[in-house]
Amino acid sequence: MRLLAPALSKVAKRKIVMLEPPHPPQALALAAMGVAPDQALWLRAKTTADTLWAAEQVLRSGACGALLLWQTHTRPEYLRRLHLAAQAGETLCFVFRPVAAAQDASVAPLRLALRPAAGGLDIGFVKRRGPSTDQTLFLPMSIGSSFRPVPQQQPDTVQPASAERLLHRAPEWAQ
Repeated sequence: MRLLAPALSKVAKRKIVMLEPPHPPQALALAAMGVAPDQALWLRAKTTADTLWAAEQVLRSGACGALLLWQTHTRPEYLRRLHLAAQAGETLCFVFRPVAAAQDASVAPLRLALRPAAGGLDIGFVKRRGPSTDQTLFLPMSIGSSFRPVPQQQPDTVQPASAERLLHRAPEWAQ
């Protein structure tokens, strides 16, 4: 998530949808990345079909700044539909898949393989525009290096935080 922080903070004026994340989003971590917690929408679906339908609707609507989708397996034709929907809605789309999915076909213009390393993250290029490369990038991930201070709000706009307000519930079809 911290790797995406610069991109997410730029589109954080619109909602950022997290669909099927492995863990509940943390409001303080989002705020530290430059995303106001009330701009984050956390959705869960009963079935994979519901998840993919919701992802496509979010992307096509153009109402959200970004979609972060966690999926273990997605057929290439559905990845193509998500890609086209993201283009139509001008919405950032990040799909998190296991490293084993690197062997699967995908229309994504950029595919990265992220692996933890001592003090940071090794980033390998599974697919990219331009010539292929076997080189990896190392990104230091110390706490101080990637987090920015959160701007102070005016005292009259600060409201007490509650789990219900910070983590929006999914509509009935996605519960």
